[in-house]
Amino acid sequence: MNHTILIADSGGTQTDWCFVDKEKQKHFFSTKSFHPSNWGTSFFEEFDKYWDSKSEMKESQVYFYGAGCLNEDNNQIITSYFLQWGFQHVHVYSDLLGACHSVLGESQGTVAILGTGSVVCHFNGNEITEIQGGLGYLLGDEGSGYFFGKILITKLLKGDFSGSTMNSLSKVFGNRSEIMSNVYGENSKTYLSSIAVQVKDLQDTHLEIENCHFENINNFLNTSILNSCIKITDVFVVGSYGYFNQEILKKVLATSDINLIKCIQYPIRFLADFVIDKSDSMTKRSI
Repeated sequence: MNHTILIADSGGTQTDWCFVDKEKQKHFFSTKSFHPSNWGTSFFEEFDKYWDSKSEMKESQVYFYGAGCLNEDNNQIITSYFLQWGFQHVHVYSDLLGACHSVLGESQGTVAILGTGSVVCHFNGNEITEIQGGLGYLLGDEGSGYFFGKILITKLLKGDFSGSTMNSLSKVFGNRSEIMSNVYGENSKTYLSSIAVQVKDLQDTHLEIENCHFENINNFLNTSILNSCIKITDVFVVGSYGYFNQEILKKVLATSDINLIKCIQYPIRFLADFVIDKSDSMTKRSI
């Protein structure tokens, strides 16, 4: 390979990168999320300095897959900033397309992202043909880590759990005043999205917590799978929330005769392989 490649998978929580050198060695690293909600003068100035410290990467062909980049305006904004940072070959796509490429390559199928947020799409091997969900945390996001946090904290504040579960959760999250302060604070989205991680060690001994996962994923099934225009029999899942709850996900999907074919936490390694293979085939065709 006579050029370097820089690949990004940017979700709601962080951006995972893979720098591929001329010997095809892969170098993985992570930064903060490039989600449009994080954009601002300070964000882009921070990355001015960041990319200056990684000047060896600026000759790379950039393949950036990001949340919010299905929107053409956002796509153009990110492209323009990469050009300002000194990159010359920039390709920007949505994180949905990245999820499809990571688990399907150029085959057709149905893919769901179940991470901080949630969305389902149908891929025909070339482009995304239908999207369900993806309305963001204010309007939906059933099946996401955020929505699970919302379910659990609501039940906790309403006293819907047994005394044992209430006591265990109170030790983790504090009293009502502390919880309300976090829920309505400036980092509320991050706070609620992190709930699933914070209670992970409790759900095996507290069935009520596991039931919140069932409720969340059932909501996802009803709002984003069963109302699709396409009959879904198989689904591929990408994202940390889906990955850590895949056994529950399998059970819920099975109630509607849907198979969970593959579930991966981080798509970047699979995405890097896809981009490298695609780049190699394009190079061979041009020779």
